Amino acid sequence: MHRQTQSKAPLSPIFGSPLKVTRYGATISLLISALFMMPTAHAASCKIPKSYYKNVSCTASNGYFLATKDFGAPVALLNSKGKKVVDLSRYQKVDADKIAGGLLPVLRNSHVGYLNMQGREVIPATYDMLKESQGWARPVSDGRIVVKKDGNYGVIDTANKTVVSFSASISDIDDYRGGVTQVRKNQATSWLDKNGKATSNPNGSNSNNEPLSSKQTANNSSATAPAQSRQAVPNRFTTLQPRQQDGRWGFVDENNVTMITYSFDDARPFSEGLAGVRIDDNWGFVNLGGELVIPFRFANSGVSSGDSYQGRPAFTFTSGKAWIGNLKNGNKMCIDKEGTGVGCD
Repeated sequence: MHRQTQSKAPLSPIFGSPLKVTRYGATISLLISALFMMPTAHAASCKIPKSYYKNVSCTASNGYFLATKDFGAPVALLNSKGKKVVDLSRYQKVDADKIAGGLLPVLRNSHVGYLNMQGREVIPATYDMLKESQGWARPVSDGRIVVKKDGNYGVIDTANKTVVSFSASISDIDDYRGGVTQVRKNQATSWLDKNGKATSNPNGSNSNNEPLSSKQTANNSSATAPAQSRQAVPNRFTTLQPRQQDGRWGFVDENNVTMITYSFDDARPFSEGLAGVRIDDNWGFVNLGGELVIPFRFANSGVSSGDSYQGRPAFTFTSGKAWIGNLKNGNKMCIDKEGTGVGCD
């Protein structure tokens, strides 16, 4: 591997930060490498340490950095001095944007596990890959992790103890927030505490097992009960809309209740389960639970004002892709829902 040199580095029009220049390779290949070979985000406040690794990017955990191969395979976690602290070479993928609770989601033999910052696989890679808009694994949230096993949803704690039993009747489970989670089961919704016990709706509803069809009818008098409960789940969120208050942007539901706080300088409407949001000059993406799933790494100045991709503005998903910047020759650069660089066309 070639040592990076950082002197006289050109500015990236997309990330708004100096490109890491290697001894070999043209400028265009460096830009493509910055976009496509380092799927983990450059946070606005993150400073990449000097190291012998070619591709290094920031993670969701301060003081830790991800080194990858040219094609994106994980190599190692580095500390703030650029030294390897965890060997990741045996894993197919890691999701460094979802480090939470001191655990990193990893993929080995197409199964999901969780690694601590000392490199120990504290949750063995035995769980199914998720097929959700937020990616193949969930982060730790309130000390709990939503996982799948044999195709069934359940919840475990950070010691790999089952908190919510795996069940084929569960169509979806939200990440824990404030010590509770919402579960969709047998076309009804209920709330569980951190011990997996039934609890009251924190939003004030008297019913803990309200049918999904009745929720839809309340929102739309012409709505009919869904044939599959999982098909009904996205309908709870389709009315989340961006709203500005005191110069900041957040998101509200159909009753104008604030669901995602007013924390952003700009925001896009939700598209395919994700919404582009901006703080200062950098864009990232949040999910319907308000979690930052793709960190702030895309410079607002990297896109042409008034331009669009497939009729949609920048930082908006369509057909699983979002336009996030342009090359110098004008070609558009896109990401998928995991934040990995992909071609727009």
